[in-house]
Amino acid sequence: MNLALHCLVYLLEQDSVTTEAIRLLCQKKSLRLVCFRSAPELMEAVKADQPSCIIAANDHPHGQALALMKGLASENKQVPVIILGHHNDVTSAVAAIKAGALDYIEKPTIYGRLAEWLNAVSKNTRITA
Repeated sequence: MNLALHCLVYLLEQDSVTTEAIRLLCQKKSLRLVCFRSAPELMEAVKADQPSCIIAANDHPHGQALALMKGLASENKQVPVIILGHHNDVTSAVAAIKAGALDYIEKPTIYGRLAEWLNAVSKNTRITA
């Protein structure tokens, strides 16, 4: 039995191209991926089942990725969060790391660094910075 199949990744992303790239990466690593369109929807799911990690796009309206991180902290949920953001958005990157994000990966070149993090998840390793 593959332990990676028990690893659950939550994705908060609006862009279908990015979502599909992450879906393929998770399939390659035998990770279960559940996609969400809003932070409140994802937060409800976290109450029922804690994922191995969360990948959240920073380009949601009204700063949903940072709001998600604040919500996780207020609920005392210790889930590693990887933020996907735009190239040269240093302000958002710093805010995400200060809020406790594991990493801030710039779009559109997410594949390499994200693959490294998901390798750790697929090996059922606790991922930390």
